[in-house]
Amino acid sequence: MKNTEEILRYFPSQIYTLLKNTLLQNKNLENDLQEIRIRVERPILLKSRQADIIIDYKVNIAEVLQILEKLCDNSIYAYKNQICEGFLTIKGGHRVGITGTAVTEDNRIMNLKYVTSLNFRIAREIIGCSNQLVREMIDLRNGTIYNTLIVSPPGKGKTTMLRDIIRNISNR
Repeated sequence: MKNTEEILRYFPSQIYTLLKNTLLQNKNLENDLQEIRIRVERPILLKSRQADIIIDYKVNIAEVLQILEKLCDNSIYAYKNQICEGFLTIKGGHRVGITGTAVTEDNRIMNLKYVTSLNFRIAREIIGCSNQLVREMIDLRNGTIYNTLIVSPPGKGKTTMLRDIIRNISNR
């Protein structure tokens, strides 16, 4: 419940209630929930490991902006650099992908306007998932860490693995 509560607080009351009720009706969904996709004039999509659940509620542009303002503590300008990177990291290590119309200058994104969707990626801690990998990464003879590249499709645990690697290395 903690992971989703950290995220649900960013939603306007009507969307919050819809999400909360959907989670209560689908007991396993809360533990398996990976993403909440909010798109202007589209239904809300909840992605889990098992299935996708569509909530028949079309989010309007004002609600998307309201969520974005809450994510930015009512100061979107202060988060401009993160927004230009395409995502925000929020409390709990969750990430929110942001899409809209990019304003560019010299082939660099300078701003994002007309935000049309937000994709909440729910962070999960899996303690010990990197134990075997860390043993392969550490050069005990030289007391260093080998260069390591972690590659996998989206949603397969790269960030979860990296966080556990960091925990493992800093505890040794």
